Amino acid sequence: MPEPVEDLVIALYRLGRVQRAIARDALAELGGQGFAALAVVHRDGPARVSEVAEHLSVDLSVASRQVAALALAGYVEREPDPDDRRATRIHLTTAGTRVLRDSHRRMVATAETALNAWSAQDVTSLAAQLERLREDFAAVASLPIQKDAA
Repeated sequence: MPEPVEDLVIALYRLGRVQRAIARDALAELGGQGFAALAVVHRDGPARVSEVAEHLSVDLSVASRQVAALALAGYVEREPDPDDRRATRIHLTTAGTRVLRDSHRRMVATAETALNAWSAQDVTSLAAQLERLREDFAAVASLPIQKDAA
């Protein structure tokens, strides 16, 4: 019989499939990675691409491709960095704000449907435990800890 930590790892793997399903349905315009990058720019923007990469714990080239796709879709714009004219900062457009808000709303609606038999206390408890798990993993993996969505 597997150990409790092994059960958790299996559950997290399966949760990844749930996350991808939500991304397909709720994040149609963005995809999961685009949503996360857009959320970083919304929360921390204007931001350099390197800051987006750091917050997402991805390589700079990955963040650069995500930001380029968001710019092509009209969700973000580049502006000169006032601190370093050689660099640019990314900020949300009106369309980016709208698509982020709409995607978030669809994700919440999907979760509400899936969890409609759960008590508010159970949902709150799960959210707290997941936050604890994320913080503990971040501490071990030296990942940036973000308290906000995304």
